[in-house]
Amino acid sequence: MSNYHTYADDCRAPAPSVQQVAGDAISLVRSAIHAVVSPLRHARARRATEDRVTGFPAHLLADLGYERDWDGSIHPVRNEDA
Repeated sequence: MSNYHTYADDCRAPAPSVQQVAGDAISLVRSAIHAVVSPLRHARARRATEDRVTGFPAHLLADLGYERDWDGSIHPVRNEDA
């Protein structure tokens, strides 16, 4: 046997264990769940914030980055530079 073959046999990567494969699968599932739930969580937090500041006067809403529409609803201030 040549030195090349001996060295190549020693450098072969071990096969992944069952625990590693299961951990990778669980990680993929958690990432997918996070991708689905994250926008819902942010929308819920935004709505809760808007509900809390509904009764604030216009100058406090402006300080917090919100504005009151003509019908009384609260909206985040749009960035004019974007």
